[in-house]
Amino acid sequence: MEGAVRIVDSEACDIDYRLNLLGVRVRDKDCQLIARGNGSWEPMGPKWELPVNIPADEATLRAASTDTLRLTAWQYDQEHPNSDLRPVLSLEKDFKQALAVAAPV
Repeated sequence: MEGAVRIVDSEACDIDYRLNLLGVRVRDKDCQLIARGNGSWEPMGPKWELPVNIPADEATLRAASTDTLRLTAWQYDQEHPNSDLRPVLSLEKDFKQALAVAAPV
């Protein structure tokens, strides 16, 4: 989908997984919803401590229906099934390893 991208910021030690207007910013121990503002991506709402599980089936998707962060992560994962978002959020992939690799979306 146009606009979706994975951005690694080595200085800030975070990875953004961006869709057109919303995204998820992941750090070593937490993640947060981000939104595109006037040319920049700004954090929104609370930080979530890792691990965070992205819905994997219809039942868990329904259970997360009011959770914007998990729904945004689910949408990114649906549009980019080969991304490392799911394993990074669930702590199956080491964050420092993910930060070191500028993997394609």
